Amino acid sequence: MDSTLLRRLFNPRRDRVRGTGWLDCPNCHEHASQDVDDEMRFAALLTYRLTPITRRRVLVCRRCGYRRPATDDELRRLETGGQPIRRAWLVPIGLLPIAAVLLLTLVVSNHSTAAQTSETFHTVTARPVSDVAFELPVEWNHETDVDSSPDVYTYTASDAGGRFQMRIRRFNISITMTDLIHHYRDDTGINSGGLPTAVPATSSTKIAGQDAQKLSFDYTETGDPTEILMYAFLHNGVGYTVTFRAAGKDTIASYREIADHIVSTLNFAKSETPPPPTPGPSPSPTAPPSATPSPTPKR
Repeated sequence: MDSTLLRRLFNPRRDRVRGTGWLDCPNCHEHASQDVDDEMRFAALLTYRLTPITRRRVLVCRRCGYRRPATDDELRRLETGGQPIRRAWLVPIGLLPIAAVLLLTLVVSNHSTAAQTSETFHTVTARPVSDVAFELPVEWNHETDVDSSPDVYTYTASDAGGRFQMRIRRFNISITMTDLIHHYRDDTGINSGGLPTAVPATSSTKIAGQDAQKLSFDYTETGDPTEILMYAFLHNGVGYTVTFRAAGKDTIASYREIADHIVSTLNFAKSETPPPPTPGPSPSPTAPPSATPSPTPKR
């Protein structure tokens, strides 16, 4: 490496105002005044010193100018401002302004991000689909669908542009967790492309105090990048899925914060109506018992 560059990266500095005293000089053999110099080496960017990396203290004879490393015993016999010379610390003074700028940039960046994604929420319920409450952005539209399928009730909410949707589905039939997970394509349609052919990998989580399975996947909707995040769980024997569908790169990049907030506020009422039992085969008819007792036979 070029020597000039090395000198710029590790720039030595001498600072004389560290103390003085009278000692015998090994060079001129005189009892002369000795200055204590700090010789420091810095990591630097061009001529800007970032932080000291090494330091040593030397004694400089005021009579002959001879320089030598100072021993601990000699330093204890010298003074600065009438006080013993104390231990020095290597503080990265040059990095402090840079750190302050980076901290300010981080604060401003976080504030800007929060301002862009912040929402005002209010508490709503998914009735009559389910007796579950949660917080939803105030400007969102929402509706319920309890008639199109007697087996599945659906609550739908979305932002004004319809780019970000949430659906809560209640399955009014006996259903297992595996069956619920296989409903991962319920929010896709005939214009969806690139859908996973098998159930995406799931992870365990909690929602409304219940054990749940969580999955997500990417696909396209009429060529638009789209992402689905789904939670599947059972509550009091009732099967539920909660799905979030985000369309477009901007929505995908920002929807998780709102989705996490909605999920974190979701809670059920103390009682939940169980689903109707799965219908089974009708029992064979039997003759009703006779209302009149049989006569006693004559002897």
